[in-house]
Amino acid sequence: MNRRFTLIVAGEPDQRTGGYIYDAQIVTALREQGYSMNVVGLPGRFPDADDTAAQALVATLESLSEGARVIIDGLAMGALPEVVGDHGHRLDITALLHHPLGDEQGLTSEEQQYFHRSELAGLASVARVIVTSRFTARRLNELAKQYGRPISAPISVVEPGVVAAPVSPAAEPNEPIRLLCVATLTPRKGQDILVKALAGGSASNWQCDCYGGARDAEFTLRVQQLIDEYGLSGRVALHGECDAATLEAAYQRAHALVLPSWYEGYGMVVTEALAHGLPVITTTGGALRDTLPSGAGLSVAPGDIEALQAALQRFCRCTELRSELRTGAAVARGSLNDWQAAGVAFAEALTPLPPALAQELAAGSQFEADWLALRESVDAAGRSQKLAQAAAAWLATRSNSNSNSNSNSNSNSNSNSNSKEEGTAYIADLGCGRGSNMQFLAPRFSGKQHWMLFDHDAGLLSEARQRVLKLRDARGQPISAESHCVSLATLMHPALDNAHLVTASALLDLVSREWIDALVSNCAKHRQGLLMAMSITGEWCFTDLQFGPLDNDEDRWLLDLFKTHQQRDKGLGNALGGDAHGELAHAFKQQGYRVSEADTPWQLKASDPTMRPLMHALISGWADAAAEQAPGAATRIDQWRGSRLRSVNEGCVGIWVGHRDLLALPAVEA
Repeated sequence: MNRRFTLIVAGEPDQRTGGYIYDAQIVTALREQGYSMNVVGLPGRFPDADDTAAQALVATLESLSEGARVIIDGLAMGALPEVVGDHGHRLDITALLHHPLGDEQGLTSEEQQYFHRSELAGLASVARVIVTSRFTARRLNELAKQYGRPISAPISVVEPGVVAAPVSPAAEPNEPIRLLCVATLTPRKGQDILVKALAGGSASNWQCDCYGGARDAEFTLRVQQLIDEYGLSGRVALHGECDAATLEAAYQRAHALVLPSWYEGYGMVVTEALAHGLPVITTTGGALRDTLPSGAGLSVAPGDIEALQAALQRFCRCTELRSELRTGAAVARGSLNDWQAAGVAFAEALTPLPPALAQELAAGSQFEADWLALRESVDAAGRSQKLAQAAAAWLATRSNSNSNSNSNSNSNSNSNSNSKEEGTAYIADLGCGRGSNMQFLAPRFSGKQHWMLFDHDAGLLSEARQRVLKLRDARGQPISAESHCVSLATLMHPALDNAHLVTASALLDLVSREWIDALVSNCAKHRQGLLMAMSITGEWCFTDLQFGPLDNDEDRWLLDLFKTHQQRDKGLGNALGGDAHGELAHAFKQQGYRVSEADTPWQLKASDPTMRPLMHALISGWADAAAEQAPGAATRIDQWRGSRLRSVNEGCVGIWVGHRDLLALPAVEA
């Protein structure tokens, strides 16, 4: 595979803003993995590109040979879609977006529409899109629908990492509370809102230090005028842009980060603050609602001066609140990814996908967070409690054994998993998604638990890590976790070897016979147990009001198409679909394992309107799969889809979907 890339950015690459720092850290991480990275900074004006900018991008792209691999930062890509389009057919182009250009603060409605349309036009010519937050991925899809410009390229989420940092000390008694704001001086960052909020409060024991370049001279002057007008010149300081050492010193003096932004595509400074153990006071603008973990800070609506003022007052006055939020920040600090892990995820996103999988992801596959959230409660209701309890009992005994050999830790692990702590259960969750499997099992397992989460989607992994913070075991104790953003195409991963129990949910139908053989061999080698939940059997049917099966020729015809489609390559070899469960059970029995099975079907009743969104998703998913399998029958399939959707909406039919759970345990303990 070609490991030479050119990264193109707008302006000088060494600018100290979140987006440019992200780009620089990813470049470093990719180089550490053996990639050759050439970084090109374009002169000219962006994003309202002038002739200098256009000519610079044209010259850069024309200088690259046929098939060269290029990453274009969104500020440059979205500004010049025609230039990108001229080269999209001969270059392998990846778009890197931090947030949509048209979502910048201070634009007129016409300017917003112009930038949205320009960016979507550029995305039509790229091979893949990488965004820095799941929020931005959702936002892009919303814009694509709004403007009628669907994005055909697969979208991957690679969230920023953090640099390991020492914990900033807590405030001493009677010490002024030092608030730190790290953001460029532009209207979107909201420093004017911050000054007004600070001016209106009655608390007097604070000092606010603002670091960030004056990117908007008029706005910077306005903020300084507000400081002077409210008599805060001795308490609010605009320090301007600074180097890394100065900023680190500021973090060490601070007691909280304040980020009053109207909108953020991710908000890297939030995780940087958490890496220092600092609580965060911010808004819910854009991705910030997702970026700040619960319990690690305070959030208010963007632009709400009174709410921000109240949050600042509470923080400055209440020692107990500050202590509580520092504890929450410390917990969040332990779950942050480093830049090496982000680099691995970025490399995964750059890897060309098998055509079938690329098409599936581009269309919005079943692995998207919305689908996973939709099915979570139904999975939990259908799963076998008996097999989960049996796994818990076996795990409690197994985790006290030292029979598993230690293995070397992986470079993109978040914790040192090569030396297992006696009495701790180590659990590997394959294809963990947003953490639904862990959410179900962790409260049913007693004793210390350390989860190792594996998924190819960095955005879903981030969501899973956030859920860890709230999870407790059967005795009410917290659990710990590490995450690995890797493809499951190979099971050669040191952290996986370290598990006592391997588990997965709703994964098995995607895998091949060779994949199953590799999994069973690895489990047997390390004497691991395996709990596989909600594996589809390949059977489904519609049901009447008494939940009896409906016999319908069109349903049977579409089911046959669906079963055939199931056996396509989904990225893990020729998929076994509904046959996979039986193959897995047979393979473990051949290894001398004790195998227990349970039927765990979905039973979506016509009389329950809360099930209709899931039934809609199922019908559309089955129809889409059938259309891929038999494109010549698209009209007939659409008629079937419409008929069944109407039946569901009218409350006439329900749906039964076959699933099975499996628990495989070594027959004889070593």
